[in-house]
Amino acid sequence: MGGMQVHGPYAPLFEENGTERCEGTDLDVRVLVAGLSSVVKDGLRYRELPWSRFRGPYGSVDEVPDYLDALQSDGESADRALRDLEADLWHQGGTYAPAALAAPFLVRIAAASPRQRTGILCILGATGRRPHFGDGSRAGLLRAIEGEMYDTQGYPAHWTVEAVRGVIAADAAMLLPMLADPEPAVRSMSGYVLAAAAAAPGISAALRDRLAVEDVPDVRAGLVLAIAQRAREHHDPRSAAAWARALWADAGRPAEIRVSAAVAWLALVDDPVPGALLDALAGTVTDDVARVMDDVPWIRDVDYGGTGLNRCLVQMLGTDARDVLGIDAAPWRSSDPFA
Repeated sequence: MGGMQVHGPYAPLFEENGTERCEGTDLDVRVLVAGLSSVVKDGLRYRELPWSRFRGPYGSVDEVPDYLDALQSDGESADRALRDLEADLWHQGGTYAPAALAAPFLVRIAAASPRQRTGILCILGATGRRPHFGDGSRAGLLRAIEGEMYDTQGYPAHWTVEAVRGVIAADAAMLLPMLADPEPAVRSMSGYVLAAAAAAPGISAALRDRLAVEDVPDVRAGLVLAIAQRAREHHDPRSAAAWARALWADAGRPAEIRVSAAVAWLALVDDPVPGALLDALAGTVTDDVARVMDDVPWIRDVDYGGTGLNRCLVQMLGTDARDVLGIDAAPWRSSDPFA
């Protein structure tokens, strides 16, 4: 990007030396967020942050503090604030710099406000990941971050995603109790959020502990993928793959556990697909199981229209998906949701 002619509020980032010129400065949202004091974060003193320095998909985000205020109220105003926040922080699959500024406050508001907890976690989970655009491939499904990427305002979106992931890791102690929330949707989204955290102790163990007692099918399936994602990014994917293989090979396990474990195994290694895995999937992927899996955040990311599991399996298995799904795989061959 060095030397590229870019107009707009972030043009200085690309003058002469590109983003390297501003890395580590007060235009680097990672530095700003990491430097926030506990007094500012715990006191919800978000009005002290330089919101005008950064842009959302529609430009200025000076109204975000007002949305954060409203989010802590009751009723329709809080619901509307949640929608408005999402529009300013995450748009059409992309994360914008103000999401990183909002992240530590969203964690604290979620911890104190059960009514909006699921929606807040949805925002954190989305902004703490790269744009997925329906990528359910073996290499892509569990990949939360990749190389350079830029939002539509020209800001380095990889900086934003890294900052949000850092917030999730730093505030994991506030998020971990949500794995046992009375609401299944909160438990599901908390696993999705925690899986995206930067390196931090205790998260993988907590996810495994929750899986051992969880009884809601889609939450269980999501926990398997969360554990696999943590292993893929921070631990030993081969060990996790062996764990996943033991799950999908065990006919005594619930069907959604076997299916999610098979998907996890495929995403953890690039080994040839064994016939035993295809047999396991063919025996467990029913319409009912597909509906359960389509409620799992990772699978829902592949397709919000209710064919996420099918699209994912076609991307992962290619023509072998026909034997599993019993359909012509052609309609789901593309990973582009707008194709």
